[in-house]
Amino acid sequence: MLAGTRPEAVASGTAGWSIAITALAVGGAALAVISTGSSLTSVGAVWPALWVLPGLIALHLAQLFLAGLGWRSLFGPARPAVAVFYRLRVIREGIDSLLPVAQIGGEIVGARLLARHRVPAGEAGASVIIDVTIEFLTQILFLLAGLAGLAWRSHQAAWGMSLGAALATAVAAALLLVQRVGLFRLLDAALQRIAQRWPSLAAATPGGMHAAAVRFYRRPRGVLSCVVLHVIAWALGTIETWAVLHALGVPVSPVQALVIESLGMAARSAGFAIPAALGVQEGGFVLAVAAAGVAGSAGLPLVLLKRAREVCVGLIGIGLWRIRHRSAPA
Repeated sequence: MLAGTRPEAVASGTAGWSIAITALAVGGAALAVISTGSSLTSVGAVWPALWVLPGLIALHLAQLFLAGLGWRSLFGPARPAVAVFYRLRVIREGIDSLLPVAQIGGEIVGARLLARHRVPAGEAGASVIIDVTIEFLTQILFLLAGLAGLAWRSHQAAWGMSLGAALATAVAAALLLVQRVGLFRLLDAALQRIAQRWPSLAAATPGGMHAAAVRFYRRPRGVLSCVVLHVIAWALGTIETWAVLHALGVPVSPVQALVIESLGMAARSAGFAIPAALGVQEGGFVLAVAAAGVAGSAGLPLVLLKRAREVCVGLIGIGLWRIRHRSAPA
């Protein structure tokens, strides 16, 4: 990971990052209304269902626990404790969700913090890249499951979506291929040049990512465990969508919940370059609700409750990061 890129600067002052979080949360809600063309009256439907929010937070923290276990499973026996990976996974989520870092700052910070737990910097950086790659690959599997559910309901609707899934699968295969044939070598070379150009960065610039990646991929059991844990984590999101819609008084079948969650999260991932996928996530879930044959008026309350959960979990992650940052500043 590039040490010169310092997402920590985004949150250098308590007042600054608090204002940023508030602005993003309000902006997300506003964009949800604008992007869906819904009236503020429909937003009021969220209030009677707010009782479900603590359960959503607990469920998402469980998803992050599984994701943290998956990240940890890439390593051999000599690795930090489960609590370390869980905490860092929550921090990654908080930074990516609430700070304007285009959903990659959390990975940079996660690698830097992991290196403080006696993990070589190159190994920490490679592990994050591989973990994100596996997360993306398993999301494609999850999307394909959702498309299968959609095809079961409507063959016509599924054809167009299948093309997108095929494209995503091709991108994922290409990503794996470039990793295996030399992506980490290129990163090592680039970081070495940066360290030569700016000697002050040499001590903090990770090296040896290619060798570390080779070691990770030579542990098929660890990689498979990471895949399985990420698949389960994605599947738990279906429970969240099902619970929210039932709390809103819109009963849906498990298949409909799967379709909505898989398509909505695919839309969010497509907006990775936009901080917190503001607007993209909202529009994606509203369209997914319609594709699943659920009343369109349920779309906006669903995404607003999901966004509220995201902000709450994100605040936990940012809080953990601030505590860690103050105790041992980078």
